[in-house]
Amino acid sequence: MIRISIALTILASASMAAAAGHDRAGGELADPSSASSKPKSLENEFSGPLPVLSRSASRGAAEDRSQVDQNAEHPGQDVAMDAAASGALAPFTISPGVPHAASAVVLSGYDTAAHALRARGAAEGRLLSFLSARVEYEHGPANGPSDRVSLGLRATLLNQATHGVDLGTVVFYQPRDFREEGDVVGGLLLARRFARLTLVLNPLVGSDPEGDDQSFELRCAGLYKARSWLALGLDSRGRYNLSNDQKRVGQWGIDWEAQAGATAAFGVDHLLFTTLVGPSILRRTYLGLEGPGEHDQRFGLLAMLGAGGAF
Repeated sequence: MIRISIALTILASASMAAAAGHDRAGGELADPSSASSKPKSLENEFSGPLPVLSRSASRGAAEDRSQVDQNAEHPGQDVAMDAAASGALAPFTISPGVPHAASAVVLSGYDTAAHALRARGAAEGRLLSFLSARVEYEHGPANGPSDRVSLGLRATLLNQATHGVDLGTVVFYQPRDFREEGDVVGGLLLARRFARLTLVLNPLVGSDPEGDDQSFELRCAGLYKARSWLALGLDSRGRYNLSNDQKRVGQWGIDWEAQAGATAAFGVDHLLFTTLVGPSILRRTYLGLEGPGEHDQRFGLLAMLGAGGAF
């Protein structure tokens, strides 16, 4: 009996231990808090920043749209200075680009080489996306009248964004250039931008209808937009005249001339003031009955002040 009691006691103890172990295992599997403790902590860790990032992205996109809308409502805040820096409002050179709507510039001053007042002006208006009409006026010494007007068309052929350089062409008719016989001028307009720096080159060739008066002209400039209200640069122009017109016998004629100077343009919005100061050279020849005679070469200083605008 004693042995049977001991065996029953041992068997009961083993059953109780097995039941207790099973209960612990089942409790661990059934307890959701222990199994989801890590995911919940991860969820709590990332649930905060995600909405913040989403709100920040939405706010940034809204600000970008607002900036685009403001730019659309107020285009070309520095349109005059952009035009000056590109050569569109330079004293001598001509930009290949067509103006947004219209542009104009007028300068006047004194040339000690010519011992005379000089004035230059240019205005142009957009006709098509690639075409504009241009009018130039010049007052000063010449082989014809002292007041001269050029009427022409200017076209853009290539742009730097697509072809790596800005290229255009221009054709002028100058009715009072050589002894009021008129002169037809054609040329190329080239420009290349390097960030804030723009280089402009204009080779021009002209001839009168009779073919006994020709002109060769080269204009070049380097322009730099230093500030939103300031553009600095160098602008120059040289012209060589070739004539065997016997109707000029007994008169002084200009063989060639050159003007160059440092330029500064100050402006805001659509208007600007511009200056040019630099050397001037003039060579004249007296045409006698037996051919060219006395020569007269002069060096001096050219100073000009003017104003312009782009729209």
